[in-house]
Amino acid sequence: MMGLLKNTSIKQRLTSIIMSISFISVVLTTLAISVFGYYNLKDNIKSDLSGSASLVGDRNAAALKFDSYDNVATNLGVLSVKKTIVQACLYDHKSLAGDIIDKNVGRYVRAQEDSKKDDAGKNDAPIHDCPADLTENMVIGKNRIELMKTILDSENQPIGSIYIESTLDEIDQYIQAQTTIALTVAVFALAISYLLAISLQNAISRPILSLADTARQVSKHKDYSIRAAPLGDAEKEDRNELVILTNSFNDMLTEIGARNQQLKQQNVELEKARDTAESANRAKSHFLANISHELRTPLNAIIGFSSILMNQLFGTLGDQKYLEYARDINESGTHLLDIINDILDLSKAEAGKLALVYEEVHVGKTVNKCITILSERAAKGKIAISTDVPKMLPPLIADRLRVIQILLNILSNAIKFTQEGGKVHIAAQTRESGGEMSHFVITIQDSGIGMSKGDIDKAFQSFGQVDSGLNRKYEGTGLGLPLTKKLMELHHGTIGIDSEPGKGTLVTLTLPALPPAGVEYKAE
Repeated sequence: MMGLLKNTSIKQRLTSIIMSISFISVVLTTLAISVFGYYNLKDNIKSDLSGSASLVGDRNAAALKFDSYDNVATNLGVLSVKKTIVQACLYDHKSLAGDIIDKNVGRYVRAQEDSKKDDAGKNDAPIHDCPADLTENMVIGKNRIELMKTILDSENQPIGSIYIESTLDEIDQYIQAQTTIALTVAVFALAISYLLAISLQNAISRPILSLADTARQVSKHKDYSIRAAPLGDAEKEDRNELVILTNSFNDMLTEIGARNQQLKQQNVELEKARDTAESANRAKSHFLANISHELRTPLNAIIGFSSILMNQLFGTLGDQKYLEYARDINESGTHLLDIINDILDLSKAEAGKLALVYEEVHVGKTVNKCITILSERAAKGKIAISTDVPKMLPPLIADRLRVIQILLNILSNAIKFTQEGGKVHIAAQTRESGGEMSHFVITIQDSGIGMSKGDIDKAFQSFGQVDSGLNRKYEGTGLGLPLTKKLMELHHGTIGIDSEPGKGTLVTLTLPALPPAGVEYKAE
C-alpha cells in the first residue's frame, strides 16, 4: 500500500489511510461476528433438531411399546411446524426369540410444494428412502443435516428409533443476510470515513499543504520574507505539533533571511577584498618584473667585468687577492642573477604568463646534462650520483628548458641537503594506460636529512624554507620547490615528496608523455 501511495499527495494519503482502516475494521468485525453467529446457529440447529426428535419420540413411546400405530402419523405430523424438516421416519425396535427386529412404522415427508421450493432454491438432492442403518448419530452435509436417535422407555430400554432429515436453509439465509449487512455496513463505513477524511483536511493536511506551498514559493522566488499562515500559540498549545511545526518553520525562515543578508554583506566585502588582493598581486607581479629587469642590467655588467678580471684579459692583476675578489664578485653576481630569474619566472607562472615551448626531450641526455652542471658541487660534498634511465626510453614531449630547470632545482636541493659521503639516485620510466604510454615518471632519491610532513607543506610555499632563522645552515631563497611545482602544473604534471627526518627524501615527478590536445611541438 505504501508503494501505491508513494507519489500521491498527503491529502490523498490521509483519505486513503482513513478509508482503508475503516473498511478493514468493518470487514474484520463483520467477519468475526458472522463466523461466531454461524457456529452458534449450527449448534442451535443441532440442539433444536435433537429436541424435536426427543419430543416426537416421547409422544410415540407408548405406541411403540404397545404396538399401537394408529396415532403415529399424527404424532409425526407435528414436525410440519418446522419448515426446514424434510422427512422423518419412526422405527419399532423388538426382540423376538433372541433376534432384534427393526420395523419402520411411520414416516413424515414435507409437503410437496415446500419441497419443490426448497429443491428449486437450494438445488438439493431428492428425498431418499428411510435409512436401514439405525446407529445413533448426527451427520451434517453440505445442505442438510441428518439425525438418528434411539427412543427409550421409562426403564431406559430401547424401544425404537427416529430419523429426522432437515435442510440448512437457516444457515444459508443467515450467510446471505450477513453478507448483505456486511456490504451495506462497508459502504456506509466508506462513505462516513470519506466524509471524516474530508473534514480532517482542515485540521491536518491543510496546514501541511500550506507549509509545502510556502516552501515552494520561498524556493521559487528566493524570498525569505514569505511566511506560512500561523495556526496558534505554540507555547500554550504545546501538544499541537502542527502549530509548533508552522511556528518553527517561520522562525527558520526568519533566521535564514537574516543569514542570507549577512552572507550577501560578506560576499560584498569578500569581493572588495578579492579585488584588492588581485590589484595587489598585479602590482607585485608588475613590480617584480620591472625590478628584475632593472637588476639584471647592472648584474650582467658586474658578471661580465668580474669575468674579465678573473680571466685577466687586459693583463695580470698583480696581487693574488684581486683575483680571488674578482671570483667572489662573479659567483655572487651569478647567484643573484639566478635568484632574480627564479623570482621573475615564479611571478610569470602565478600570473599565467609563462608560456611553454613543446619539443622532443630525451630524458637520458637531459638528466646527464643536469648531472654535469652540478657535478662540481657534488664532488665538493663527496656525494655520489647514480642513474637508472633506460637507453631506449622514448622522447618526452615537453619544454626542454623548463624540464632542465625542474631537474636542476630538485637535484640541487638533493645535493644541498645530503651530508658528505651521501648518495643521490635518479631513475626514469614510462607508465602505460589502456595499452599505450601515458606518462613519464622521474624519481630523485637522496640520503639526506629528510623532512617532516609539516616541513614538506612549508617547502612548497613561496619563500618558505624549512631551515629558517638568522643562523641557518643551508643557503637559498625557498623558491626552488614552489617554482618547480608551478612548472609541473603548467605541464599538467604532478610532483610528490615522500620524506622522513634522518632517512632522506624521495621526489616523484610525473609528466604526461604527450602535450595537451591541439598543441604543436618541434621534433628532432
